[in-house]
Amino acid sequence: MIFICVDEWRGDCLGAAGHPFVQTPHLDELASRGPASATPTCVPARVALFIGQSQERHGRVGYEEGVKFDDVDPVTLQGEFRRAGYQTQAIGKLHVYPERSRVGFDDVVLHDGFLHYARKEHRRDYKFFDDFVPWLRRQPGVTADEEHFDHGAGCNSTVARPWDKAERLHPTSWTGSQAVEWLYRLDPPRPFSLYLSFHRPHPPYDPPAWALESISTCRLLSADSAIGNTITNRCAPTATTSWRSAPSPPQ
Repeated sequence: MIFICVDEWRGDCLGAAGHPFVQTPHLDELASRGPASATPTCVPARVALFIGQSQERHGRVGYEEGVKFDDVDPVTLQGEFRRAGYQTQAIGKLHVYPERSRVGFDDVVLHDGFLHYARKEHRRDYKFFDDFVPWLRRQPGVTADEEHFDHGAGCNSTVARPWDKAERLHPTSWTGSQAVEWLYRLDPPRPFSLYLSFHRPHPPYDPPAWALESISTCRLLSADSAIGNTITNRCAPTATTSWRSAPSPPQ
């Protein structure tokens, strides 16, 4: 079983949802073969996925740092898989505390993003809480003090810049490559469960240059012919915005 998670993905930004610019052919294929539902954001969403309870039940209803995961619930889905003989692994974003908590997984390979709380607690020694940044700093042409968010558009930025390094060094590419390498190392006779968690599209918004340019071009071409309708109907719900008023499914 491979469970794929992304962070801060806007609900209508899928080709399968009818978005006019966003192209997501692989996710569209997955969406066509499985269910979809609303979910809370960030920490509440991950806790709900791991322990099988809604945010109303598990009590994590917002973003809060420094709360030990075991204080919420020590029983997790991945822990039950492991007890049943599965090989379990988390790769990418977990955003739990303490940062190296395995929360039921056999092992974790981490890249959690901005890491403000962790950097303050561990004095910027990334090896305690992140695997991507130390790897990035070891790559040819990358400086030893490289930060992964010195580009793109930050949380409070109004200037967009693409990823400024080779695409293979992007956190998204790294996360996928780590997953492939782990799959090659599996014990063949045993089942496995992989939690593959991509930090993007969470800020910093730093797609490869070709991706940013393709979206910009589409928007310019469309705006020229549709600006009148955009001004007139900008508040009307559409096929790509009606999800915002839809209630969450029953728990």
